Amino acid sequence: MVTFFSGIPVSKAADIDARKLYMTHCKTCHGENGKPTDLGIGLEARDFTDADWQAKATDEKIIKQINDGTPEKMMPFKEKLNPDEIKSLVPVVRSFGKK
Repeated sequence: MVTFFSGIPVSKAADIDARKLYMTHCKTCHGENGKPTDLGIGLEARDFTDADWQAKATDEKIIKQINDGTPEKMMPFKEKLNPDEIKSLVPVVRSFGKK
């Protein structure tokens, strides 16, 4: 359902707890604070605290990676999370790059 506020459509995205989604679906490999866990290191998980990676990765690339995953390394989430939930994870990933 989409509602309108001052003529601007507002989706359910405002109701999404992106940090909780991250903790549920991402932290096992990417760590609670964006640094890969031992399991994540074995799977070559990205270090979200890496400033160089943060500078090079576009939001669109992050969304695509979450959607599609990487064979034998990262599972795709397009069947588990809806598009708004996936998009909501981008600011969480970005937050790890801020010092």
